[in-house]
Amino acid sequence: MNATIRQIIAIVSITAGMGATPAHADSLTGLIPEATLKSIAAETSGIAARRNLDEITLYHRTRASAQFDEAARIVADKLESYGFDTVETLRFPADGKTMFGTQKSRPAWQVDFAELWEVAADGTRLRKLGDWAARPLTLAQDSDSADATAALVDVGGGTRNSDYTGKDISGKIVLTSSQPEAVEALALRKYGAAGILSYAANQKSAWWQLDDSLVRWGHLSSFREEPAFAFMTSLGEARALQARLAAGETVRFHAKVEARREAGSYSIVTATIPGSDPKLAGEEIAFSCHLDHPRPGANDNASGCVAILEVARTLKRLIDTGDLPAPKRTIRFLWPAEIEATLILLNARPKLADSLKHVIHMDMVGGGPATKAVFRVSRGPKSSADISGDIAWAITDFVNEQSLAFASGEATDFPLYSPEGGREPQMALKEWLSMGSDHDVFAAGSWGIPVTYMHDWPDRYIHTTGDVAANIDPTKLKRAAFMGAVQAVILAGLTDNDAAALLTLSQPAAVMRLAQAMTTSQDYASEDLASARLGYWLTEQRIIRSIKGYAPDADTARLTALSSALVSLDGTPAAVTKDGPVYRRNPAIKGTMSGFGYSYLEDKLGAGKVKGLQLMHAPLGHEISYEALNYVDGKRSVGEIHTMLVAEFGPVNRPALEEYLEALASIDVLARE
Repeated sequence: MNATIRQIIAIVSITAGMGATPAHADSLTGLIPEATLKSIAAETSGIAARRNLDEITLYHRTRASAQFDEAARIVADKLESYGFDTVETLRFPADGKTMFGTQKSRPAWQVDFAELWEVAADGTRLRKLGDWAARPLTLAQDSDSADATAALVDVGGGTRNSDYTGKDISGKIVLTSSQPEAVEALALRKYGAAGILSYAANQKSAWWQLDDSLVRWGHLSSFREEPAFAFMTSLGEARALQARLAAGETVRFHAKVEARREAGSYSIVTATIPGSDPKLAGEEIAFSCHLDHPRPGANDNASGCVAILEVARTLKRLIDTGDLPAPKRTIRFLWPAEIEATLILLNARPKLADSLKHVIHMDMVGGGPATKAVFRVSRGPKSSADISGDIAWAITDFVNEQSLAFASGEATDFPLYSPEGGREPQMALKEWLSMGSDHDVFAAGSWGIPVTYMHDWPDRYIHTTGDVAANIDPTKLKRAAFMGAVQAVILAGLTDNDAAALLTLSQPAAVMRLAQAMTTSQDYASEDLASARLGYWLTEQRIIRSIKGYAPDADTARLTALSSALVSLDGTPAAVTKDGPVYRRNPAIKGTMSGFGYSYLEDKLGAGKVKGLQLMHAPLGHEISYEALNYVDGKRSVGEIHTMLVAEFGPVNRPALEEYLEALASIDVLARE
């Protein structure tokens, strides 16, 4: 019998003596009455959410643009029609220069017209490849006005000087497989190209080359001083053009763009259901999505926007009819532009940031079978782990079990489907850290707000002209809204009366986490194994302490004893020792090191030095560097931070960690204590 199996048997013995049982969906009934679950399930409408999505996807929702504001107006109007009297549209400058913590606001981008035509030698129009009015994704984001007729030259990747060797580029339009932003410096500035035609893949998955008719999202840099334009085309069209060029044919295009980057404003619609308990109303349970995206942008992310809009409608109606009591804590809803506007909001409104107790973020929650989407529920980084993650996963188990029973033909009180949608089981995956949207900002060390992140990945049509409303499943929208609503009702209502239920929920979850940690770390070297064990224990202590944030009088002694016993099965007590320097965060610089369209790290440190940072370019380097900064609190030593990272990600190169933290100190993000 190997050591891991012996330890698991020991775990079972310990927990059996403490009355632990496996975590499952029934644990929900201790936190929310079944009658309330039924009321939420009955009221939540996938088709109502889908109809709202049909409206929002009519707009090309680039941040701070006129069409974004139109979509925001739709959201605000819907909220008012649902009876909300707390609707606000917050505005912040989008001027290309104002700094909000680590995010430089980008200028607004407005487009009036853009077309790309293939033309004959005499200028006769032959066929249209780009059309802003019909397919706005064919124009790369942040293009400027232009009126140019030029021949096409294939430069392949276009990111190396050798890609241009022996080619006449001046005044031409270059065809490239890279993002326009990546070839700007060489193609436009060094070699004098007139413009860019790109067929770059914005997001790669197993399906990305199977449909070569899709046009993918492209972009130029937002802060450049020089004018530039770029169009996007499909892989299939690019291959056809390459074949013609290789055969010696001259291919000409006429590009006309009427667009501008100018000072504007970010608009963030928000509304609240005020808390009813004077002592708890200042704490907020928030819903977030991101409203910006190229048209149509159905799953990414009109789906998340309409799902939280449906949560707002459902809760407001149930409270107004008396089927649901008013929440003790305030429930807030937010519709910002992705990442950048969230960074701006938290920096510009510190009191709002301080009030946020948990954020439920939805980004891509409606993909139907055609999208090949896999639904996931992430509880975020372990640096901000708390009891809310156990609640989120219990709700996930509940919907997984009930939807599977329904799909299997069994009787269930919670089929959770829309008549206009699918009847497949949900089978959502449960994850910890999964990065790439606004939840990263909320959970970042500057704020450390616990998060739940609901999302689809992979998605066959992400960032393409194929991300259309027809692919969105009303059943998935209903389930996402139901899950969010249930979690918000629980979190907004927790008090000391729920202490026993929270303890019952957390105890078996802690055991499952240890079993997983033991399985993943069994082949670690002894030093890393010790770090993994200690890091597990420290995370469990954080989760246990968080229970008192909702139920101050909860007796967590048994849970503390359980986690200590589990981590010390080999007789080695958990111990925390200082090892290496201690850093503190500069309170004047809040946010993540990379925002949207702007990298604080690259701006201040330099792109060349960033490329040399070992930690960022190792496997999972983006996640590890993100968490490394999150763990900096003015108390933890580098050794302690390393311990936490090993527990979360596996072996981590300590010298690379030290180099990264010193790099942050060199640009005043951190300072040594």
